[in-house]
Amino acid sequence: MRLTSPIKSKAWAGRAKTRAPVNLNVSIRNALISLNGIKIMYFEEFGPNDGTPIVFLHGSMVAGWMWMGQVNDLSEYRCILPDLPGVGNSATESWISFTDTSDKIANIIREKCTDRKAHIVGLSLGGITALHVAANHPEVVQSLIVSGVPYGKVHPLLRMLSFIMLKLYSRPWGAGAIARLLSIPRDESMGAFMKTAEQTDVISLQTLTREVFASSFPQSLKIVTVPALAVVGQNDTAPAKRAVSYIQSVMPNARGYIIPGVGHQWNAENSELFSEMIRSWVSSETVTDRFLRV
Repeated sequence: MRLTSPIKSKAWAGRAKTRAPVNLNVSIRNALISLNGIKIMYFEEFGPNDGTPIVFLHGSMVAGWMWMGQVNDLSEYRCILPDLPGVGNSATESWISFTDTSDKIANIIREKCTDRKAHIVGLSLGGITALHVAANHPEVVQSLIVSGVPYGKVHPLLRMLSFIMLKLYSRPWGAGAIARLLSIPRDESMGAFMKTAEQTDVISLQTLTREVFASSFPQSLKIVTVPALAVVGQNDTAPAKRAVSYIQSVMPNARGYIIPGVGHQWNAENSELFSEMIRSWVSSETVTDRFLRV
């Protein structure tokens, strides 16, 4: 999860924040999405106004900045990067549920996308959220890419470790330890990670983690007909691999693949390959023959 020379933009609360760099020829817009005058989510946009819109949904303990490698690679697209409720620059709006968050993502798409539709890409927590958007608001989803989403029972030890990490994450020294555990490089990426940890509402993070452990997948996926690509890194966890098989089995137009040689956060491990996957899927619903069909 590496960033290079940072840029600054203003958050809704007027505070400066460090963001990942982008090609300076790419336009940058940041805003709030609101409903009936109520602020509901912070997001940033990159790329041309007339570009094909792609909404990128981030994982846990990070924020929209985790997708900056893809923003740089996909400069011809209109990239929309929300900070999910309770996280980063959306920290003042508490996480309520996946259903509530899917409603908010759908509102962003309706408000910001000309055809009121967008392609959605999500990793880990973002992938689960993307599935809820597709289940609850299929009319706003052009297509779907999800990666590294866990499915099935989580071992009690892993649950315990997850909540220990959440407690550590709320403290600067603990967030630093987690960053080292996640192999966050000591550059601008570290600054973005630490800033997100400082901003994020720990209660919201605990709430969404409990929801993931309780029952993270929507029950209505079998009637969701949008084209869906479910992928998992070869070195990712068993629950993430189970998810690919499950999604492919229940969603009528879903395909599942294993990506050789990468792990969970492979949008950073191999940014170029991840971006090329997005470009191929969005343009023609195809993938490279290097991927292994499930």
